[in-house]
Amino acid sequence: ALARYTFLYDLPGPEQINAAGETLGPRQRSHIISIDGTYDINEILSVGAKYGYRIGQISDSRIDDDFIDSQAHLGVIRADLHIVKNWDAVLEGRVLYLPEAESTGTGAFAAVYRHFGDNLKLGVGYNFADFSDDLSDVTFDDEGVFANVIGKF
Repeated sequence: ALARYTFLYDLPGPEQINAAGETLGPRQRSHIISIDGTYDINEILSVGAKYGYRIGQISDSRIDDDFIDSQAHLGVIRADLHIVKNWDAVLEGRVLYLPEAESTGTGAFAAVYRHFGDNLKLGVGYNFADFSDDLSDVTFDDEGVFANVIGKF
């Protein structure tokens, strides 16, 4: 199990360029909490769940100071399948509820990972939703193919 708290104060200046090459991205002041747990049913299958909550304020543009209140609730259920010695498959179902927008989004996430030793795994997958499980990400442009590297000490 993992519990996490994040305070995000992301107020970049109007001249800053984001990863998408845009200068007018969102500004955000948020508190984010989440709890995530995984249970090994047997040597082949693990199941897990996550709940996350964000409360804060968001401005649609870096040049505007017109912040609006913003909340988000995220629920995730997850299954990890340990296929063979060095290969895993992951499948997630996700629900994102935005109270102020009176909007609920659903989606799925699938990936395959290859282990390299005990401390590194590389993965590739597809996110079938326009949102991620990162509640600090308010861009809703996350659908598509991704690559992931996970390391541990």
